[in-house]
Amino acid sequence: MTPSTSSWEEYPDTYREREVQALVTAVQAGESASLVGLSGAGKSNVMGFIANRVQIADHCFALVDCNRLTERNNSALFRLMRRTISTPEDFLALSVLGDELETLDIAIGRTLAHTTQLTFLLDRFDDLILPAPQTGQAGQGLSALFNNLRALRDAHKFKLTFVTATRRPLTDYTELAELFYAHTIWLGPLSESDARWNVSRYAKRKNLVWGDNIADALIAASRGYPSLLRAASEAHAAGAALDLKSLSEHSATVARIKEFWADQPSDSEIAASGLSDNPLLFAQQPKRIPVFDTTKLTAKEKLLLDFLLAHPNQVCDKDDVIRAVWPEDKIIEKGIRDDSIAQLVRRLREKIEPDPASPRYVMTVPGRGYRFVL
Repeated sequence: MTPSTSSWEEYPDTYREREVQALVTAVQAGESASLVGLSGAGKSNVMGFIANRVQIADHCFALVDCNRLTERNNSALFRLMRRTISTPEDFLALSVLGDELETLDIAIGRTLAHTTQLTFLLDRFDDLILPAPQTGQAGQGLSALFNNLRALRDAHKFKLTFVTATRRPLTDYTELAELFYAHTIWLGPLSESDARWNVSRYAKRKNLVWGDNIADALIAASRGYPSLLRAASEAHAAGAALDLKSLSEHSATVARIKEFWADQPSDSEIAASGLSDNPLLFAQQPKRIPVFDTTKLTAKEKLLLDFLLAHPNQVCDKDDVIRAVWPEDKIIEKGIRDDSIAQLVRRLREKIEPDPASPRYVMTVPGRGYRFVL
């Protein structure tokens, strides 16, 4: 949850100073920017801080929380954007026009008549552009949405900008993504001062007296990553000792770590977030199925890989492999020779293994079949 408006006054002036400065510098220059952070990075706090604490003459920051969308479609987003920059009277007056894109454009024009620049802070933009958990369907008309936002920006060039907050970078090769290539900011651990402020703020709310030694231990374990720092603080407040094992095994920490890994971040995304050596995060890291480039696989190679991935760490008998890769009844009746399977496995290894001569993933189980090792 984003803190209430009044609580923003508690934040230090230098909160997330590097990231905030980079975003503000971009939009002041008339450029759009993308804030990318994995689960628990604190993206909403950065967006809220900019909206409530950053004061620039003749520059309006309009915070749009996509969690508040009544529907996952373009019209609902345009309506929500218009609501953030309109008075209640103007909002109702423009609503009768019907076309949400047109009315948003009019509202933007009216806002820019009283200020030099307008920046929409599109928080939780993933909620619109990524598939919904319940249906697996993304927001409607993504191509049209990206084109429409780009058209709005072009109509008010250098006066209208966007800052999007997402867990992953925007999809390449879209009209919208082109606006962010030069200004994509990855959000990682807090600075030392921000981390200490977070610990002291938590302790104060809980009426606890924590010295520097406690803050040192909590920050060392979490490396100052917001959600993990909060989880470690909760764990210690509930009685967990300050050693890594105790903190990592507490239910508060386990829940946060499970949530992080549920998004299946890639190694490159973890590195970009400054989390590659995070001790608390990797203390409870689950086994992750690697992502392979399947664009160069043949149909049979892809069937074999899919079958092995569906049965990780299990021995897959040759007969089961044959049924999965050669499902045609005639082929099965004629029989598949062992060397045909071996050749297919060899070709697959050549395309997915770091060293095909010394397999890391696809292992041979003599006399039985194959096993995909995590």
